[in-house]
Amino acid sequence: MDKIYIGNTNGKGYSMIENTVLIVDDEEIILESLTQYLSERGFNVIGVESLSAARKVLLEKSIDLVLLDIKLPDGIGLELLNDVAKMEEKPIVIVMTAYGTVDTAVSAMKKGVYDFIQKPFRTKDIELIIRLALDTKKLDKELKLLVKTQAEKFGITSIIGQSKKIEEIFKIIKKVASSGANSVLILGESGTGKELIAKALHYESKRAIWPFVAINCSAIPSNLLESELYGHEKGAFTDAKERKIGLFEKAHKGTLFLDEIGDMSYDLQTKLLRTLEERKIRRIGGTSDISIDIQLIAATNQDLGRLVEEGKFRKDLYYRLKVIEINVPPLRERKEDIIPLAKYFMHQYNKKLGKHFVGIEKPAEEALLNYSYPGNVRELKNIIEKILILEDDEYIKLEYLPQEVKQEDSKRSGEIESVENVYEIGLENYIKKKEMQFILDALKKCNGNKSEAAKLLKIDRSTLRYKIKLYEIE
Repeated sequence: MDKIYIGNTNGKGYSMIENTVLIVDDEEIILESLTQYLSERGFNVIGVESLSAARKVLLEKSIDLVLLDIKLPDGIGLELLNDVAKMEEKPIVIVMTAYGTVDTAVSAMKKGVYDFIQKPFRTKDIELIIRLALDTKKLDKELKLLVKTQAEKFGITSIIGQSKKIEEIFKIIKKVASSGANSVLILGESGTGKELIAKALHYESKRAIWPFVAINCSAIPSNLLESELYGHEKGAFTDAKERKIGLFEKAHKGTLFLDEIGDMSYDLQTKLLRTLEERKIRRIGGTSDISIDIQLIAATNQDLGRLVEEGKFRKDLYYRLKVIEINVPPLRERKEDIIPLAKYFMHQYNKKLGKHFVGIEKPAEEALLNYSYPGNVRELKNIIEKILILEDDEYIKLEYLPQEVKQEDSKRSGEIESVENVYEIGLENYIKKKEMQFILDALKKCNGNKSEAAKLLKIDRSTLRYKIKLYEIE
């Protein structure tokens, strides 16, 4: 029967780090000494002498780190790496052996081994390596949690919508993110959420653990934009008092988002094209090239095809960027998303402002649906924010909406009602109904004076009298 060595955390002056270490070695003296030494320094320790015993422990216990000897009585220690690879929560593995070779070490590293130590070794050296390894594991866990949190915040789930057009964009994002595409062009009106799409592309991809760097090309003068993107060396120009790292370098292995690329100068477009083709940059005033690995996402609210025809945008850059093209529809073309978006913003500002709105009244919903939103999603967000700042209520009401929204709603409602009535009662009856309404309105405005009403309607008084009799107007 395999002997199992147990060492509990009863460290003398050492902080309790609550990590469990499994030692797999058939040398009794090493098992005993390491178990005692590590347990005295705050570790939970389990020591076993064979491969089979190690497998049993891995199945039954939660292990953070394995100290693994290569030569064991019932097999080669490296075989345990196959068991580790199948585990959901994988422990860190450090291999220790007196029979180490370069080939063995390389093979072990390729299978995911953290470090390779040759016997004999000092116990304090082992402790240092273990602590470094566990710190690495902790940082890795924190990074994965951060990436998961960022993906939830900025991934596909951050884009609110249920329309067919948005569903299609979701599909494109998933395909592009998994493909590792290096260039994407996003087109859409201002306020449609192009940066949200760019962030989703980044955080749904393997680049999510690396930076997402964004810049608005229209917000920075052309002469400064080049320095922002490429950086500069000290003394490259009058105000270059220090070396500056550009956004291309900052975005290395991640994503660089160039918003409003249609406003970039022609000369800088030429430099950008070369960067995309060579995957290298050179800081302003620099003498050597720097390799970069980025995903470049560009966006614009302009018609780049027209800019190409006008000679304002490079044709070759345009086609280099539009390998993958995503067209974001304006809000007026995806009506199904308006109310879900409005409710989402309402809940967001409830939390931010401490308000208690629970819904939107039907007339307000209809008005929001009828509005054309020249400012797109950004305008809808601003409308909801303003209401929640100014009003204290449970429901968003029609009267709380901006005047332009109510006016457009009234106009469109009238148009819709007119069309529906024509279809329902027929054109002839509809015309009669409207004519009677106009006559009644004119008589009301003229206080029943038929002569004045006829002038207002631009008809003869006799015609008006005939119509009054026809429609039995009192």
